[in-house]
Amino acid sequence: VSDELQQVYQFRNPDVNVEVWFVALGSELAGNAGMKAFLAEHGTELRGSVIINLNALGAGDLSLIEKEGKYRRVSASSRMKRYMKKAAGIDSSTASIKWSESASSVALRHGFQAMSIVGMDGSKPAYFGQGDDVLENIDPDTLYRNSDFVMELLKNI
Repeated sequence: VSDELQQVYQFRNPDVNVEVWFVALGSELAGNAGMKAFLAEHGTELRGSVIINLNALGAGDLSLIEKEGKYRRVSASSRMKRYMKKAAGIDSSTASIKWSESASSVALRHGFQAMSIVGMDGSKPAYFGQGDDVLENIDPDTLYRNSDFVMELLKNI
């Protein structure tokens, strides 16, 4: 194990009492098979943690997905909304995806604290499932700005 990874494993801070797991597991278009397998494997380790699904951070308008789900909708908790608001100084908004489900909706249905942070383009994640969903369409400035937001969000959890 590298020295940097060893430092992560040994990190202890009395002010940090919540584990945050970022997920980008794919298979959303195949019934979220990636997230389901992840929860089956790590479900007991995840209790008390916050799961954050990141999608399209290199394009679109940064948004917390407030409601999502095709048939049985789930909503982001007020706690997750508070965390987003506390990440002050960087603009974000809320959106709904009522035609699809992400990894966070699967986690929410399994009783975990979860949220999706997405770069939205209108009513869908930017370039989601399109032929032009390619590396060349990532805007570096947008990606850096949104990654700064994610870091600020972590400080407030």
